[in-house]
Amino acid sequence: MNEVRIPNNKEISIVKSKINQRFNNQQDQTSCVLCGKELKNQSKSFHKSHTVPFFCLENIKGLYKKNYNVLKAEYVGLRTPFSDKEYVGTNKAGVFYSICSKCDQEKFKIYESEKALLTMKPEEIVDSLALKIYLNELFNSRLRSFKNTLNHSELTDDQIIVSFFDSIGNTEEPTVEVDIRDFQENLDFAKRSFENGYGNYKIIYHNILDYTVPIAAQVSIPISHNVDFTKLQNVNVLNHKTLEDLLICIFPLKNKSVITVFYKTGDRLMKKYAKQFQKLSEEEKLREIFYLLIRYKASNYFFSPLIKDVLVDENIRGVCSIEDTAVKLGNFIMNLANFEDQNWKQNLPSILSEEYSIQRLLQKKSSEK
Repeated sequence: MNEVRIPNNKEISIVKSKINQRFNNQQDQTSCVLCGKELKNQSKSFHKSHTVPFFCLENIKGLYKKNYNVLKAEYVGLRTPFSDKEYVGTNKAGVFYSICSKCDQEKFKIYESEKALLTMKPEEIVDSLALKIYLNELFNSRLRSFKNTLNHSELTDDQIIVSFFDSIGNTEEPTVEVDIRDFQENLDFAKRSFENGYGNYKIIYHNILDYTVPIAAQVSIPISHNVDFTKLQNVNVLNHKTLEDLLICIFPLKNKSVITVFYKTGDRLMKKYAKQFQKLSEEEKLREIFYLLIRYKASNYFFSPLIKDVLVDENIRGVCSIEDTAVKLGNFIMNLANFEDQNWKQNLPSILSEEYSIQRLLQKKSSEK
């Protein structure tokens, strides 16, 4: 029997590079998403935007694979020969290209400094935070959609690589277009709120911690279950309704951290979640926020390499393995998320607590030398 040859990393990387090159050369978007200013056809470039402020990433970077970088969220998940590198340099972490330099300066400078994050009220910056989050979410969804439309056989002769990327496209196709619709609506809402100074978001958690947490995040999370695991909404492929999101921002500073959690005013299900969340103790709230990240978000936030040994904890891996995937068998729908072990959340290492702060991790590393 002939053995199946698995493509090597170089062969896979070449195809990924070709895919990204085609996306960069496509002409579906040539102007700034926010102001409409023409860029590509005027030989101008989109601004290089970081989802999480660059200086926050710098505060958690560490030595990994012989270079200083941060770990991607994907580090805690299952890896295959097709997986991207689990680490990235801070200069490339969470980067997207969809707006002009003027919009970036005018709309996000308000919070992108340590002083601003420590002194400004969260109500003053939530519009900017939401705007940046949904710009990134929309960019990445459009990138996924573009990749799924490619004829991969034009990029390589390796049928295993072609079959892999084709299968990803077939799996994602039903959800990507819905994601684009939802993220565009949320971006439009955030833009109106920003331009009119509405602050149309409800803050359920804001705290300045006296230590540097080993996580940097600025993401939206469509949660399916409440704190007590009761059902809130279907976030699987069978649901085509607009989803409600929690928005989570974790900003590690030099000696402190700022964490803000909020949602769009009028989101009834998130209000229901907030009622349970507010009943938690401070320690439980920090554990819950970490749980939400690894439970619902597979990418676009970052860990310090200093925490890599903790991230292989069996409870973290267990939570990370759960997906809101539904399987329809005749008239019966089986939701795989119903098989989540609730003890995993209770036993999670409290990564956002002082025990796992950058300061403590560096002390521990120093004492081990």
